[in-house]
Amino acid sequence: MIAVDGLVKRFGEVAVLRGVDLMIAKGEVACLIGPSGSGKSTFLRCLNGLERFQGGRVAIGDLVLNAVQSPAQHATAVRGVCRRMGMVFQGFNLFPHQTVLQNVIEAPIHVLGLRRDEAVERARRLLDRVGMADRLDARPRELSGGQQQRVAIARALAMEPEIMLFDEPTSALDPRMTGEVLAVMTDLAREGQTMIVVTHAMAFARKVATVVHVFGDGRVVESGPPLQVFEAPAHEATRSLLAEAQAA
Repeated sequence: MIAVDGLVKRFGEVAVLRGVDLMIAKGEVACLIGPSGSGKSTFLRCLNGLERFQGGRVAIGDLVLNAVQSPAQHATAVRGVCRRMGMVFQGFNLFPHQTVLQNVIEAPIHVLGLRRDEAVERARRLLDRVGMADRLDARPRELSGGQQQRVAIARALAMEPEIMLFDEPTSALDPRMTGEVLAVMTDLAREGQTMIVVTHAMAFARKVATVVHVFGDGRVVESGPPLQVFEAPAHEATRSLLAEAQAA
């Protein structure tokens, strides 16, 4: 479903991604773990076109992003990618002046061209799915962080993406709110949603992931099923990461 070959991303003289190769299959839940600064979040932003990269290519089905596209070619490819991918960020990024319902129906109406009644029906169904059906008329400032993130997930799902990207979706939340959001993500995984999740929540990765990719110094240093990566890590960087997580 996704094939990444030789991905290189630099910010000035600093190489953040140093030739990443990765494959994601349909229905897979891929968790990306690694120390801060290892390139995980930048990798996600390259996948959905938020960052242009200097080398390699990203193929999402028949859509291709590469380093030599013209700005017009890149913009066309990104529009296609955005139709197929939804993203949930560390920050909730909800429109503060809109209600929960308005936040969720905005993109389906203006990007997908849905009629308002269709968009509202879809939004109500998704907000019920994430446990927010009783807060349709609330503004973001009236919600907890966990509630805002669940609305952000519903908003991404409203575009009916084939792939969901999550960039540290619980990093700004306390343990109780973290549990609320991870429960929603676990349900999505059970329903077969293809997901790529950057996370420090090792228990979630161990329980929900079908494959774990370990990032270190801008590369994927190890990949495998959760049992293999967590119980018998092959790379020293993975062993060091897991030891630090256990100590914390």
